[in-house]
Amino acid sequence: MAILRYITPLLIFTLLGCAGQPTQLREQTLVHQQLSPPTFNDALFDKTPEVTSPAQLFALSDAQQQAFLRVFNGHLSHLPANERISRYLSDLTHGFSYKEQTYTASEALALQAGNCMALAIVTKSLADLVDVEIKFQQVTNAPVYDRINDTVMESDHVRARLYRPVPSEESRDVLYERQWVVVDYFPAKDTRSRGIISEAKFLALYYRNRAAEFMLAEQPDLAFAYAKTALRYAANDGDALNIIGLLHRRAGDTQTAQRIYDYVLQLEPTNLNVLHNALALARSGNNETAITEYERRIQALPDPNPYTWIVLAERAFAQSRFETALAMYEKAAYYAPYLHEVYWGQASVYAAQGDTVRAKRALAEGLEQAKLSATKQSYKAGWYSYRH
Repeated sequence: MAILRYITPLLIFTLLGCAGQPTQLREQTLVHQQLSPPTFNDALFDKTPEVTSPAQLFALSDAQQQAFLRVFNGHLSHLPANERISRYLSDLTHGFSYKEQTYTASEALALQAGNCMALAIVTKSLADLVDVEIKFQQVTNAPVYDRINDTVMESDHVRARLYRPVPSEESRDVLYERQWVVVDYFPAKDTRSRGIISEAKFLALYYRNRAAEFMLAEQPDLAFAYAKTALRYAANDGDALNIIGLLHRRAGDTQTAQRIYDYVLQLEPTNLNVLHNALALARSGNNETAITEYERRIQALPDPNPYTWIVLAERAFAQSRFETALAMYEKAAYYAPYLHEVYWGQASVYAAQGDTVRAKRALAEGLEQAKLSATKQSYKAGWYSYRH
């Protein structure tokens, strides 16, 4: 879907009763109260970019509203209201093209495309039109990882719940007795809920997502504007702050970038995206003490994103640190044994060491793991290049 985090060799950015508050949460709240957020260098960015408002985000054209209402009040009228919306969207999305793009509701319907967040946005627009209660749920499927040139992406997942209207004598607060339907772009059996999120949190995810998309598109002014807007809805969102830190670094203000990273790491000491970015910044300044500390912290944490380790392996290989490169490729293979980059990278390291036997073994293992015919052809070519 849609909640993005981006990782590059130099830049990493990605993109929940009435009981007593747990100790860890109380301590984290106290930390938030004691820390002062870093000041951004707004002068680096254009102050005029137009940011989509929540009203614009969920707005539908008259034609789109009428098309929905004709079906809602027509042949689906025998169903409960929440199921009508679900059925309408199910029929509609058969023609949708999945795009890793967070469109507004009207854009998604007009283009018949979008990601799962775009579908959740459309769902809310339709639910609001007919007064059906909606809640957003952040879930964990097997994450989707991808890489474009120097950028690694990890996608999380969000979906919508549509609640059946309750008779007036029932309490609307007792949600566990309510019936609902789930609207999900990619339903999966192994989905695990990370909890219902507020509309404010959902909006923060939207603005953070758009900031990441604009950053990937080399539009830093819009990326900065959207990331700052995300902070209005989630003041200490580590991923939004991380994007802002990256934007400052790209603009040449490494001091502000470092202050932002330091602030996030005080709130989220295990935020791998920020740790990697802080490490890259330390390397660019040849700060050996900081490099050692960040590397120690990163190595101690699990990171299921295989491309994180592939990127680090490639960097180590380029610096002739062959044993480190092999260790990083092993980590990548642990999380994603199907990725051809792992075995090709291992083979490259072994070949550079003059160990053609292990290079061939690595390619053979990669050929066994490969699923796509084009990838298999690459391995065969590599195998023969070492064989002859």
